Amino acid sequence: MINLVAGCLRAESLLSATEPAMTDATPAETGQTADDAPAAAAPAAAPAPASGPGSLTRPLARIILWTASLGALIAAGVAVIAGAAAGWHGVVLLCGIAAAALLVLYALAAGEAAGRALRGNEPSPPSLAEAALEAAPDPMLISARTGRTLWANAAYRDLAKASGLSAGFGAPGPERLFSGESAAGVYRLARAGARGEPGCETLTVVQPGVEGAAFYACDVSPMSTGAVLWRFSRVQGDDSLDPPAPPEWAEYAPVGLCLADGEGRVLAANATLRDWLGVAADKALRIRDILAPDSARAFLKSQGAKTVISIAARLKGRGGVDVPVGLSVEWADAAPACARVVVHDSASVLVAHHGEGQVPALSPSSAGRTLDDMFATAPFGVARLDGEDPQDAVIEDANPALVQLSGGQALPGRRFADLFRFTDGETPAMVFARALAGRGDPSEARLACGEGEKAVQVFLAPAREGQRSAYVMDVSGWKELEQQIDQAGKMQAIGQLASGVAHDFNNMLTVVKFHLGELLARHPVGDPDYQDLQQIRSVSARQAGLVRKLLAFSRKQTFRMTVFDLSDVLSDCSHMLNQILEESVRLEIRHGRDLPLVRADRVQIDNILVNLATNARDAMKAQGGGVLTITTESVDADAVRKAGAPDPAEGPWAAIHVSDTGCGMDEATRAKIFEPFFTTRAAEGGSGLGLSTVYGIIKQSGGFLFVDSRPGKGATFHIYLPGHTPSEDEVEEIAAERAAAEIKPEPRDQAGHGRILFVEDEEMVRTVAAKTLRRKGYEVIEACDGEEALEILEAEPESFDLLLSDVVMPGLSGPKMLEQARHLLGEARIVFISGYAEEEFSDTLSSDLEISFLPKPFEIQDLAERVKQELALGRARAETGAS
Repeated sequence: MINLVAGCLRAESLLSATEPAMTDATPAETGQTADDAPAAAAPAAAPAPASGPGSLTRPLARIILWTASLGALIAAGVAVIAGAAAGWHGVVLLCGIAAAALLVLYALAAGEAAGRALRGNEPSPPSLAEAALEAAPDPMLISARTGRTLWANAAYRDLAKASGLSAGFGAPGPERLFSGESAAGVYRLARAGARGEPGCETLTVVQPGVEGAAFYACDVSPMSTGAVLWRFSRVQGDDSLDPPAPPEWAEYAPVGLCLADGEGRVLAANATLRDWLGVAADKALRIRDILAPDSARAFLKSQGAKTVISIAARLKGRGGVDVPVGLSVEWADAAPACARVVVHDSASVLVAHHGEGQVPALSPSSAGRTLDDMFATAPFGVARLDGEDPQDAVIEDANPALVQLSGGQALPGRRFADLFRFTDGETPAMVFARALAGRGDPSEARLACGEGEKAVQVFLAPAREGQRSAYVMDVSGWKELEQQIDQAGKMQAIGQLASGVAHDFNNMLTVVKFHLGELLARHPVGDPDYQDLQQIRSVSARQAGLVRKLLAFSRKQTFRMTVFDLSDVLSDCSHMLNQILEESVRLEIRHGRDLPLVRADRVQIDNILVNLATNARDAMKAQGGGVLTITTESVDADAVRKAGAPDPAEGPWAAIHVSDTGCGMDEATRAKIFEPFFTTRAAEGGSGLGLSTVYGIIKQSGGFLFVDSRPGKGATFHIYLPGHTPSEDEVEEIAAERAAAEIKPEPRDQAGHGRILFVEDEEMVRTVAAKTLRRKGYEVIEACDGEEALEILEAEPESFDLLLSDVVMPGLSGPKMLEQARHLLGEARIVFISGYAEEEFSDTLSSDLEISFLPKPFEIQDLAERVKQELALGRARAETGAS
């Protein structure tokens, strides 16, 4: 019995000894977290509730203690007094109850001892010190070196609650409370604490419903227990820092003097500076009230400088006029941060307020820009890395350009390599290897920016004291330009190849057609060979059409502005459009009434219709076909203006509407379809030049082009061309063309006489053509190139009736030869022949309407008729001039 009572007393004393630890949960317990992640990377986890045998509170433990003791005493008493009556089994039962009670007592005592030992493993202040910290007016926080939040006093919890952060199961970490602009400072403090070093930073916190930000001076101190103490001191407010009064000699110094803290609050300013600003002596000022925004940011960024630095700034002078000044800034090595500022190099301001000759002019060369200013305002991304190896380095700070470029991902505490995306088999070491080679070369990388990515170049500065600077430049625009240049070079090469093939092929087709004409003359209708010759003629015509497409593709065809009716163009082009559209697409052409005549390149209008029809066919192919509708109508300038034209000329306009029932386009595609090299087809499916060429042709013709389209609703292209009032000669020419088209030409006598200089570098074409013309009665002098033709003309000036010349020849081309021999031709007519015409010839043909052009390939009849027409026209002009 005595032993039982002694055990109870020992348990009671144990409970009394552990009573301070069990009287309410300790801050260390309420701040415990299960997550050891760094404070800069993740907020502290919720505290784990106390558990285990040693976690019982004092009242409950005392009740269980005395209940077990009472049970043991009763069992012992019954065993002594009524043991004989109960029998041997009753005694056994009572002894078991007493043993169970003793086991409960032992478990209570052992659990409390174990719990006390476990709590002793974590850094926890003594109870009296803990109470003092809890009652401290400044917010305080204790964290592990890993950043795990262990404890926070009431002032810190109140600050977190006022900032809109719920404590949840524990106090939020400083990285949550002081975020945004203060994230870099929190990271530096957490790093200092992890290294067991003290640190001090000025942090800002924004509270809901409170105007402006609150400023706190935060310092971290390592503790002997291995924990880190965070202390936050409020430094904003007139009662927190009493500005020292400036000495009398400084009040009217010839330069502006002021004292400012790290939050941008002006603590004191001399009369000179206030006079420049035009503010009263009792007006509270901030740096942003004195300097322009960029200059104010540069000043705040200069915190931490160990020497006097210079900043080129702009002062907000009287009347809101910004005046360039220089700032000399010296930061005091103390907490909170404080800087002495000298404002100088503003001679215009000083003279305006102190009089000419009273203030010395200072050299503006002393004003410069700090490295922090250039870091913040750089147009490319810059990051300070904590670590030499960019694969594992953590971002210490990043300028706004990099934050914007990365879509807000370049934040302090994040691994630098995590900003980039790597393809399969690609590692950060492979990407950064080129920049780490020591040659100053950039590394090509892909920077993640939200859901997309951008092509960038990464430059890495040499590492110093375990840190490195990284520069990230956006080169996605350069990459797109490179692709466009590559595509343009490829298209130029293909165009040159196509034009060269077409030129040679035209010469061969011309020879074939010449011989074919002679054979048809000897084998008329009814001859057994006539049908075979006609088939050869049909194939030659098809090949000539293919060559014309090649020339249109390479843009080597001849341009010539003529006046025509759009209805005639559509009628002539309908057959070709039906061949392009295939059988799955139906073509409908609706002619408008009273269409005005237009002046443009008729061939180019054909190309426009072919290009739009081809795009419409491709858009309807996926749907199994559809309908292409081409409508013309006459509109006025108001209708063109409503369609979107900025300033259309007054008068009649001709409109062409090309509509399809294809898949349509979304807004993003519709905004780019007229850009060069843009195509929705695969890389090998199109050049991307079609619609941009269409747009350019219409603009050169003085017209406008618009498009309406929605996904699944097809597309409609609206072409507007200005109406043209033809001259009398143009009216006669149009009437003659229509009459010639309606009347079937009858066989004409192609014989004639005259002296012809025939210049052609292709021997087969020259020989056959000259032979044919001689049979028609003409005298033909042959020349193989421009130089030989020029020699013949110099030897026999004004002796020819007609110059028949190729355009493209080795050495001296046809147009160049004509420029040098114009004075030697006299009244001779000029006919150029070619498969295509270069730009200088196009200009010559457009400016000189007396020059006639005969495109290759042509037949004997075409050449003979053109020669006879030109010679007849020359004689008519000569007779008219003589009379």
